[in-house]
Amino acid sequence: MPTLSDLASVLIGCRVVSRARWEKAVETGEGELSQILNVLTAQPPDWWDRKIADTPKPPPGLTEYQRDVIEYWFAGGEGNLARQLARNQFLLLEKLGQGGQGEVYRSRQLNPPRFVAVKTLIQDTESGRQRFEQEARAMMKIQHPAVARFYLYERVRDAAGKPTDEYLIAMEVVEGIDLNRLVRESGPVFWPFVAKWAVDLLGGLAVIHKHGFIHRDLKPANVMILGRSPEFGAAPLATSAKLLDFGAVKHAEDSAPVEGSTGKRIFVGTREYAPPEQWGSRVITASDLYALGGSLFYALTGQPPYVIEGRDPIAFMKAHERAPVPDVRQLNPDVPEELNQLLQKMMAKNPYERGTSSELLDEFRALIPQTKPTTSSPARTARPAAPTPLRPPTPSESEPHSPVYRALDPVLAALERVFIPGHLRPPPGEEPAIYERVAALLRRPLVLLILAVFLGLFIFLLWR
Repeated sequence: MPTLSDLASVLIGCRVVSRARWEKAVETGEGELSQILNVLTAQPPDWWDRKIADTPKPPPGLTEYQRDVIEYWFAGGEGNLARQLARNQFLLLEKLGQGGQGEVYRSRQLNPPRFVAVKTLIQDTESGRQRFEQEARAMMKIQHPAVARFYLYERVRDAAGKPTDEYLIAMEVVEGIDLNRLVRESGPVFWPFVAKWAVDLLGGLAVIHKHGFIHRDLKPANVMILGRSPEFGAAPLATSAKLLDFGAVKHAEDSAPVEGSTGKRIFVGTREYAPPEQWGSRVITASDLYALGGSLFYALTGQPPYVIEGRDPIAFMKAHERAPVPDVRQLNPDVPEELNQLLQKMMAKNPYERGTSSELLDEFRALIPQTKPTTSSPARTARPAAPTPLRPPTPSESEPHSPVYRALDPVLAALERVFIPGHLRPPPGEEPAIYERVAALLRRPLVLLILAVFLGLFIFLLWR
């Protein structure tokens, strides 16, 4: 079993804490691990500097992730604690995800001091390392508002300072909610917002493709949504989308299979969104357009273009290669036919029928409403199966300083805090009209369940 001395060696060696801070915590915590960790958590970390703009208030000395891995390791759990807490000059603060390409962490870079997203990758052959380094250098040159900034890459070193087969990529941390989670929590998105996000992402892809690269794993989880939440009363232009995770990116010249090669093919991508040609280890820039089309389909309907029970890979491959391109209007009839046709074009089986990111960008831009959505605007499209909105309020009800608004505002605010996630609530002072706030509450599944229970009880008591 590890000792406190062993733990001190790891934490100090990884620069998670200083020796002086550790010794003070041990003295205050009287040698008990939980008390020591409480003391370390209560004080700001050593890397925190009040002059740093990205940390306006003191962060905890130990994050929840750091405490969890420390307690698990100290209790005899398997794993390398030092590797779970730091890689090179990066302190790992929170695990954001893990996939076939590696792990992703929210991290603190010590020099220069900034928050970054760190993704780890294994490159165990010399040719693989050379390709990775070439691609990484090129990706660092790409700058676009819809593409997460690629800061640096470096080889991970072990405790003795020797290079390993593991590399890390440090990228811009994007604060928002990923499209996959947004749809899971809130259901299908109003189509004008999806059109706006398509413009953002196509602009980013146009720059990536111009530099000769292919993302290869575009999916809802790799799209971050920023700005206002896509609710009633919000304008599509007040939101934006940004493309993340370039761990699978490849140069177009390296993405076609080598003629006569007998090596084992390794599928890279996500089954729900990978285009037909990608299943044969052949990708081109149009492959990203197919995956983006499928991701937009998911945003509009709440499900990927093809749903396969058990996520069987062979069944997915056949669906992408042979099944008809799905019609988004069959699941969401409020989507305009022009948008449906664009999605079908993007998901064409023949990659050369999908057009280019620049061409599609102009077509999507023409669909975006330029004004704030109202009850009569096409931007105000109801979600499928959503409750019928209440009648439009009179001007006196909508006025923030009216007696009706003042009476209902605290009640609605309390209900919104309970039932609506923070990222979906409008900022203070920018709340929409009363009926829109009530409609937003009525779209929450838990609210509908509670209303159904009360209605059932009322009917039961009435007929007793």
